[in-house]
Amino acid sequence: TNAYVFTNSDKGRIFNMTLKAQKSFDNGLFASLAYNYLNSKDVNSIEAEITGDAFVFNPTLVNVNDDRLAYSKYGDTHRIIGVMTKSWSYGADDKWTSSLATFFEYAQGGRFSYTYGGDINNDGSGLNDLIYVPTSSELSQMQFSGGSAMATAFDNYIEQDDYLSGRRGAYAERYGALAPWRSRWDVKFIQDLKLGNENNIQFSIDILNFGNMISSDWGLIQQPDAVQPIGVSVDGTGTPTYTFNSNLTETYVYDSSLLSRWQMQFGLRYIF
Repeated sequence: TNAYVFTNSDKGRIFNMTLKAQKSFDNGLFASLAYNYLNSKDVNSIEAEITGDAFVFNPTLVNVNDDRLAYSKYGDTHRIIGVMTKSWSYGADDKWTSSLATFFEYAQGGRFSYTYGGDINNDGSGLNDLIYVPTSSELSQMQFSGGSAMATAFDNYIEQDDYLSGRRGAYAERYGALAPWRSRWDVKFIQDLKLGNENNIQFSIDILNFGNMISSDWGLIQQPDAVQPIGVSVDGTGTPTYTFNSNLTETYVYDSSLLSRWQMQFGLRYIF
């Protein structure tokens, strides 16, 4: 029922820097350590292939048609990667070869926006209106469906959130919030047995998120519990009424998917 017209914008930029050090040792040890920094901004981090969704889901301050430059959703701001491998050959004619490799990642990314659960600016979308982060004094002037107790709960929620507490008296930025740092450590072991000049059997073990296997507190990913922490409805006179879930006391929860769990897989190959 709607018609959308898209035009290009000359706004947007990317700054990407990588520093890397690596060395191969005479004893078969290889080590590599790299750091990457990314700062990227655009006017619309389109999250879907449907033009209507590009309009509805683009967080905005006032008018979604304004090409306002803001952080891009995609990419890690900070990323540290390390790789280390070692091989041993032994037995008659080096018949046996054992290899051990490890990979670790320590990164911060996962940008997200804080928006109202409701259409406060009446642009037809209840998903794209960036929230205003009130000061404690401004909170007392806002109308909450649950009264002052709900306002106090929202005030406490803002204070425990590092990003929101730093934006008091201003609007949240599009994809301005960053999820906490995450870490991952993978390990791979390979055992080779030579059967001839061109034939060998290879057995392998891969442990993904090895740190989580050692400790259930390691290798976990945190994600925001609610990117729309406050709801809003506007009456016929234009007066907004806000709603906040008082049970919402912390910004982040742990992702319970396979990204936060360790996995092990075995492999057997005949190479000829």
